[in-house]
Amino acid sequence: MPSVANTTEPKGFEGSPDEKRATVRGMFNRIAPTYDLLNHLLSLGVDRSWRRKTIDLLKVDEKSIFLDLACGTGDVSLEAARRGALAVFGVDPSKEMLLRARAKLRYALSRLYYLEAFGEELPLKSTLCTHAMIAFGIRNVQERPRAFAEIYRVLKPGGVLAVLEFTPMDQKVVSWAFNLYFQRLLPVIGGIISRDRQAYDYLPESVSRFVTSTDLRNEAEAAGFKHKASKVFFFGVATCILLEK
Repeated sequence: MPSVANTTEPKGFEGSPDEKRATVRGMFNRIAPTYDLLNHLLSLGVDRSWRRKTIDLLKVDEKSIFLDLACGTGDVSLEAARRGALAVFGVDPSKEMLLRARAKLRYALSRLYYLEAFGEELPLKSTLCTHAMIAFGIRNVQERPRAFAEIYRVLKPGGVLAVLEFTPMDQKVVSWAFNLYFQRLLPVIGGIISRDRQAYDYLPESVSRFVTSTDLRNEAEAAGFKHKASKVFFFGVATCILLEK
């Protein structure tokens, strides 16, 4: 059976929404130098595949104005640029992540704009974007209803949002093996390489305490979105939810 999210906060990440936003931003600023290495190493590279397949579902093309929310070091932005997107807006609260994203996409042909901001208050005009995506970042958003409302605001009518996130699993054997790795081994390896054990303790804790994909879909629909489709990756380790304005 799917697990029930624990609503208590990970240790060290308690407080008001503003306090938690500041704590999470500080954490990502600290781990930015080793973020790409650990992200791809600890996921064995499958995170890249999941991002590419999600952008396939979005059908990004040369007419797309693309919002990459919680863009981190820019992997999704880079993939959108490779698809020929007319413009890409990468938004993230971490200045250190954005510095690395700018360096990574320096020679991309798409027009790229990086903005340091939280998802609850996007510094973009209404009905500007045709596509939006948030990959493995929605669980770090402290006030999701506000963020979904903001994404809805900046999308054009008919615009599409993809939410890619880790989700509870139905497959008991896979769930057991994944949790052993994710909750026991990942914090140790990530802590050693990044020298920030707290950050890599937070990652599995934030997933285990997070809501289900059904909850996310309901929250997005409450903001006005219409559910188009969902795609499950690797027995439910991650789920992509496709939504339309």
